[in-house]
Amino acid sequence: MALLALPLHQGPPNHSSHPHPPFLLLTTPLQSCTSIKQAKQIHASILRNSGLLHHHQRQELFVWLISALHGNHSSYAALVFEQQLQEDATTIFMWNTMIRSHASSSSDPMHSFSLYNRMRENGILPNNYTFTFLINASATTPMMLRLGPAIHAQTIVFGIPNSDVHIHTALLHMYAAGGNIENARSVFDRMLHKTTATWNAMIAGYTKRGDVESAWNLFDAMPDRDEQSWNVMVCGYARIGECDVAGMLFEGMPVKTLPTWNAMIAGYAQDSRPADALEVFRQMQFAGVTPDKITMVAVLPACTQLGALELGEWLHVYADKNRLSSNNAVCNALMDMYAKCGSIDKAMAVFKGMKERTVVSWNTMISGMAIHGRAKEAIELFAEMESEGVVPDDITFVGLLSACGHAGFVDSAWAYFRRMLEVYQIQPKIEHYGCMVDVLGRAQLLGEALELIDNMPIEPNSVILGSLLSACRSCNDFQLGEMVLEKLVDLEPLNPGYYVLLSNMYACSGRWREVIRVRNLMKLRGIEKTPGCSSIEVDSTVHEFIVGDKTHPQTQEIYAKLEEISERLHLVGYMPDTSVVLFDLDEEEKAQNLSVHSEKLAVAFGLLKTSAGKPIRVVKNLRVCCDCHTALKLISNVYERDIIVRDRNRFHHFKDGICSCNEYW
Repeated sequence: MALLALPLHQGPPNHSSHPHPPFLLLTTPLQSCTSIKQAKQIHASILRNSGLLHHHQRQELFVWLISALHGNHSSYAALVFEQQLQEDATTIFMWNTMIRSHASSSSDPMHSFSLYNRMRENGILPNNYTFTFLINASATTPMMLRLGPAIHAQTIVFGIPNSDVHIHTALLHMYAAGGNIENARSVFDRMLHKTTATWNAMIAGYTKRGDVESAWNLFDAMPDRDEQSWNVMVCGYARIGECDVAGMLFEGMPVKTLPTWNAMIAGYAQDSRPADALEVFRQMQFAGVTPDKITMVAVLPACTQLGALELGEWLHVYADKNRLSSNNAVCNALMDMYAKCGSIDKAMAVFKGMKERTVVSWNTMISGMAIHGRAKEAIELFAEMESEGVVPDDITFVGLLSACGHAGFVDSAWAYFRRMLEVYQIQPKIEHYGCMVDVLGRAQLLGEALELIDNMPIEPNSVILGSLLSACRSCNDFQLGEMVLEKLVDLEPLNPGYYVLLSNMYACSGRWREVIRVRNLMKLRGIEKTPGCSSIEVDSTVHEFIVGDKTHPQTQEIYAKLEEISERLHLVGYMPDTSVVLFDLDEEEKAQNLSVHSEKLAVAFGLLKTSAGKPIRVVKNLRVCCDCHTALKLISNVYERDIIVRDRNRFHHFKDGICSCNEYW
């Protein structure tokens, strides 16, 4: 956030009413100096003409020279400065220029404090600019924040008045950045003069803390607002998931800037409202606002959530044309989008094209391979990652263990689980234990899973119990599963998924009275079941279906296609698996319920609206049921179509009547 509007340097006033010609000849090129070669030539000219210059003029020229060099040629600037220091010719303006250079440096802001100490040792008194630069430097990292209060104390020692708006705005920003909102407000309340930047800094402090009520009160009391004022409020509400309020503010903004568009897109995406995120992105395009790399990183997750591969591909082309795809964060977002939209090979192509890969890049690719059931490739990637000297983190091992779980690699999972601590000193977290329980449960090793849970140094939570529940289901241990579910309901009494699972457990064993009891309990607590929903992208438009959906404009055609599919599957021996219908219905009603599952509606629509040979990609919010899994295998063979389904747990690639999961899901 740009809080201050300060000059590049604080040069001394020109005391000469008749400046010497050499001074005039040197100031002009200094003001436009851009290269190290030019700077060295000017430096040499200053030294050659030093006898023709007044002392203060010579000092002023060196201030300008150091200022011109401090960005891209800081080492040469330091040499010039040290030369002046040896000649006892430094001024507060030179010191401030050097302090400012290091304070704004991302590589070595701490050196600005060393310079301050040297300045004091040389008898130079600091001024308001000195403290402003140091305070801004102290807000850059958590370690530096500890120095902020000491600099604040120094401003008091040197008598900086409360009327100095720049210093006190920097102070409140520094305290807010460190989470000390009380001290920030104390500085704010004592300030005699406040600029719009001051109000914005205080509001930003509140929004960062999540205290939007206090932020709103200040925003409402502001005497003047600028674009940044609106940006801070919109970003603050979007960040905490209050997207409706953020949207209201967004619509009321007199001028919408790129950061605000980005904040709204990111806010909707993070709040699991991808359709709204994409709608804001379209509005942004209509408004003629050019997306940047932050936009890409914000909008690609929305494509990921909806499975909007076509739009994601368009964004990739846009990023390439506008030289944004060289950015690591953009590449990582593209890889994640491709992997989660079912195009793992394109994700790998992005990965291979990266000039520099961070641990996030490797994690994204390993996790992508895991959800596609390509455990061997995930393991090979990890080996390559190690060979290139990239140190894995805890997320790397979550991806690896997940990959092992989807493929049934029990021994490999145990090896990686032990390796975390023994080789990389990474203490297993609850997620890693959850993955191991899942690995063991899928492999029908329920006893080992229970033993692992008993020996965990961490108290089991919903992650562990959820994995244990899946293990119970895999092992058909309904008695233990029922006990686990009861605990899950106690832990998270408002999670509808647990009630549904408990109801299904009772239904599987024909205990319909218990089913009714659970459903009545849901009604009493105001808990609604999450409906199964599947989406499919056709011609860059995402179409969503729920079970039995008849709201689509082409419902008649879709249901006619379903009838056709049913007849063709019947001819190849398909029989509906009514055991997955957990309602007290007769067999015919159960078969009818199965025929209108959301993924079948989406696939029928895909067969209607896409050309022959084109893959059909579907995203479902819940786990694919066994009947749909069987039906989709047959559809892929009968219609000679690749069908790619992403459910809550993983990808299923159906081709020629076979699924990539090899029935291990």
